[in-house]
Amino acid sequence: MYAIVYFNFSGSKEEFEEAKKTMMQASKKFDNVELMDILKPSSEWNYAALLKFKEFKSFLKFTKKIREEPITFFSKRGLEAPPRKLELLVDLEYLE
Repeated sequence: MYAIVYFNFSGSKEEFEEAKKTMMQASKKFDNVELMDILKPSSEWNYAALLKFKEFKSFLKFTKKIREEPITFFSKRGLEAPPRKLELLVDLEYLE
């Protein structure tokens, strides 16, 4: 399964690269969850993170952990993680 997590980010290119690096490192701590890339969508959101996972439970653990232990980039600046929108992409075989 895949998830697209849309979010807004305001900061310099260097700050975004640092934030992207810390998000990639956070996803590597979880089995069955891979942050494939962070892309620029054609929508009202600034960025879209594309995640791949085998079980929805794994994805839920990842998102819960991110909320419990804020991503270093944001927490060291006294910021909350940016607001986001979630979209799930499910294989039809998974639903059967």
